[in-house]
Amino acid sequence: MRAAPAVDAALSHGSAERRMIVALHALAGGALATWVAAWLAWPAAAAAGAASAGAALLAMLGLRLARRALPAIVGQLRWDGTAWSWRAAPHADAVPLARLVIALDLGAWVLLQLHPVMGAPQRWAVADARAAGPAWHGLRVALQAHAGAALVAEAAGGPAA
Repeated sequence: MRAAPAVDAALSHGSAERRMIVALHALAGGALATWVAAWLAWPAAAAAGAASAGAALLAMLGLRLARRALPAIVGQLRWDGTAWSWRAAPHADAVPLARLVIALDLGAWVLLQLHPVMGAPQRWAVADARAAGPAWHGLRVALQAHAGAALVAEAAGGPAA
């Protein structure tokens, strides 16, 4: 079996994804508060106020979660033919990845879970065709061929997780 060619692609900054997380939390908060107001048989004005307050409260929670889940650091993802690495900035040191997992693949948009070597905390990243540009096809090929298995275990000759 042949390995995918080396690729170096820019990741997306994830701002649209963070906005979607906030909007979904706001919608859930508004719906929950409206349901509670209807269950308590509040008047329409009070129910509208409760829905607004619930939407605002859960939108703030959603904003906090969105910033934590998808930091605005763009970064570069690199496959060198044998291992994955991630760089936060073009001139920063590359962080080798023990494992890279495709969490969600929608064709032109991919949610990735990056597991750095040396016990560093995992990161979530977004790759999309617009951010990756001409490297998109090569990145997709490398992701489909070499994502999932723990690369460190394979290199050591042990079983892949």
